[in-house]
Amino acid sequence: MSFSKILKMIWNDLDAAIKANQSFLLSSHLSPDGDAIGSQLAFYWYLESLGKNVTIFNQDPIPAKFRFLKYSDLSNLHKPSNKFDIVIVLDCSNPGRLGWDGVMETAPFIINFDHHRDNTHFGKINIVKTDAAATGELIYQFFVQNKIDFPPDVAEALYTAIMTDTGGFRFSNTNSRVLRTCADLSDRGADCARVYDKVYTSHSAVALTLQAKIWSTLAFYLDNHVCCMNMPLSLLNKLGAQYSDSEGMADYTITATGVEVGIMAKHTDNETHFSLRSRGRIDVGKIAQKVKGGGGHSCAAGCTIPEPYSQALIKMLKIIKKVLD
Repeated sequence: MSFSKILKMIWNDLDAAIKANQSFLLSSHLSPDGDAIGSQLAFYWYLESLGKNVTIFNQDPIPAKFRFLKYSDLSNLHKPSNKFDIVIVLDCSNPGRLGWDGVMETAPFIINFDHHRDNTHFGKINIVKTDAAATGELIYQFFVQNKIDFPPDVAEALYTAIMTDTGGFRFSNTNSRVLRTCADLSDRGADCARVYDKVYTSHSAVALTLQAKIWSTLAFYLDNHVCCMNMPLSLLNKLGAQYSDSEGMADYTITATGVEVGIMAKHTDNETHFSLRSRGRIDVGKIAQKVKGGGGHSCAAGCTIPEPYSQALIKMLKIIKKVLD
């Protein structure tokens, strides 16, 4: 059976589950990015349009640069105590990445909407397509294939999801299908220039100051094939900055000629989180998977080592060196 037929069957299952239930909780991974947020907001609109009771809950707040999107102010930071008919988890490869416990107890039915290759298929309905550039692209396909006419603000949310998960159309997951999708989203009312400006070129003075501090840590390793920047989380309080003010810095680590792996490290005294980037030859998703709980895409991935930065970096460089060799 072709994947398109399988996908149609999944759409039918999804449609039936939505029609048969009334209360929904939407959630996504820690430190939600543009794909997580855009996907949530687009699906929030859809469920609301059907007269459903919908709640959005994320463990971490929506970054300021995404708050221009309609419905972004509806994301809760406190886990609801009530039960739901269905929890829809978007852009999250496993329940542990949500950052909150009890997802399986929150509702008897879990719908898993994702495009990560390390997804554990933890839902009763698993809409997991790893060749999709973003979860937002899957939602777009659901809307279009089911002839769901969505408004410009939803087109903008989906455009944001796809644009950010392709690195502004720079990553290797950018293809003709993605560009045709985004052209259609533009035709449906997404203001592409506005979205780009809000996401990539609108920074507060504090955010730019933080980024300057991060740039000052720039260092190269392994014969200049690895570029690294780091940020102690204590710097946020010192400057009065937000965690989201550092988002996107990892992408700059692979802009130097000859660099194959980029590292952006954010750390406390006893824990270091690595955001990894690749130009394409090196699969950083496989590198991240060598650390417990790590994973991601071939060109963008992440993992956490429960050690101080200096020690964690040595471990990470050893892993990367083996891959480069």
